[in-house]
Amino acid sequence: MLLLLRVSVVFILHMNAHCMSLNWTSRDRPNIVMLMSDAFDGRLTFSPGNKVVQLPYISYMREMGAVFLNLYTNSPVCCPSRAAMWSGQFIHLTQAWNNYKCLDPSATTWMDRLRKSGYHTHSIGKLDYTSGHHSVSNRVEAWTRDVPFLLRQEGRPVTDLVGDASTKRVMTKDWNVTDAAARWIRHTAVSLAQPFALYVGLNLPHPYRTDSLGPTAGGSTFRTSPYWLNKVSYGQVSVPKWLRVEDMHPVDYYSTFTKNCSGHFTKEEIRNIRAFYYAMCAETDGMLGEVIAALRDTGLLNRTVVLFTSDHGDLAMEHRQFYKMSMFEGSSHVPLLIMGPGVKSGFEVSLPASLVDIYPTVLDLAGVPQPGGLSGHSLIPLVSGVSVESAEPHPGWVLSEYHGCNANASTYMLRIAEWKYITYADGLTIPPQLFNLSKDESELNNVASHFPDVCQDLDKLLRTIVDYPSVSQTVHRYNKQQFLEWKQSLGDSYSQVIANLRWHIDWQKDAKSYETDIEEWLLGLD
Repeated sequence: MLLLLRVSVVFILHMNAHCMSLNWTSRDRPNIVMLMSDAFDGRLTFSPGNKVVQLPYISYMREMGAVFLNLYTNSPVCCPSRAAMWSGQFIHLTQAWNNYKCLDPSATTWMDRLRKSGYHTHSIGKLDYTSGHHSVSNRVEAWTRDVPFLLRQEGRPVTDLVGDASTKRVMTKDWNVTDAAARWIRHTAVSLAQPFALYVGLNLPHPYRTDSLGPTAGGSTFRTSPYWLNKVSYGQVSVPKWLRVEDMHPVDYYSTFTKNCSGHFTKEEIRNIRAFYYAMCAETDGMLGEVIAALRDTGLLNRTVVLFTSDHGDLAMEHRQFYKMSMFEGSSHVPLLIMGPGVKSGFEVSLPASLVDIYPTVLDLAGVPQPGGLSGHSLIPLVSGVSVESAEPHPGWVLSEYHGCNANASTYMLRIAEWKYITYADGLTIPPQLFNLSKDESELNNVASHFPDVCQDLDKLLRTIVDYPSVSQTVHRYNKQQFLEWKQSLGDSYSQVIANLRWHIDWQKDAKSYETDIEEWLLGLD
């Protein structure tokens, strides 16, 4: 009870003393531009994380607008996180269980509602929120996560330096998207009679596919050029402390092993991976700058609300892992910066929030009525000092959940005040984790056994939000059903296909045994 009272006080302190309402007229509704990257660690957008790499356009947004210090993904993987952002609903409500199963193409997004309200809408680049995409390996690894075997599913993380000190355009696909967005602003948006909403989706700073590992390989190559690497303060690049393998939580160890990070890494390797990742973030920032420049050059910037965010982060070798699929900060903490009409300048929001809050926030910016059934809450009261009529106050907690590959149990994270509570599956068979982020920013000290009352209170709150044991069981049944249907669809080619997925190096060492493990899993009780 004291914990919830403290959160309520924090929320009140964020509110401005006077109350107004955002009653935009049809003529003064702002334009809205969102740029969403992939795998950007939100801690780089404010101090002290921002000292490790030069991000001038993110710094500009921070100075001219508001930055969220505790913004989280609702699922630390690409498609489900984007499904939450576009739908405004938690993962268990949309059943966006993995990168293969997300939203139906007919789902109503906030962009759809803006278009129906009179906005001219346009999307460019990576969307990735509907079902049916990503690799076969990715979905099979998710379906079989309950099978009791350990197989490396990713390539070992490596770095790749390309070009020279003048090579600015490393990720050409993203630069093409950025160029298209800038052209659209300069040639189309500038002449529109109605307000517009533009979405720009990027792949960076997501690692590149490691081509040497074949066509089924995942993204384990951190690639950049000297131009962007020069933006990194190498002396500020830390080598994170790791727990001993025997001290790791069992789900974290499974993640480390399947991500091919259980072997030996030198300090130089670790520091280079981190430096290259930061350089990729700098290239992403450069793309953000091109979009801002197009708005400025056309005179649209002062009439446009700009948002920058990401679907998830990247651990970049923290906790003996890279990639995402984890509730640790590097993976789950994402950026959100907002600047434009009505947004306070140089403002920091410390209240925990998440991607589902973007849906009601954008609708409030546009003066569009909120539909029922949203999981998120408008952030306008936090960044503008304006009280939105009929808006429920933000509860001050964040829910994130994960049901995909590289984690062998459904995972649920509740973030509130100084606490991060992580529980798994049915809440009984796998021990929970509890971190006090005000004292343990590196999340190396699981204090669940020292604070059983806090765990009990947070678990009780979590169960009022989601019946997570029931959800875990639903996912378990879904995984079995989907795998069985896939297996049957392959007929006689099943053994060959499953042996040549991303885990092929380990699988082919004992293929018959692994097939037996799967058969026993399929026959086991649900």
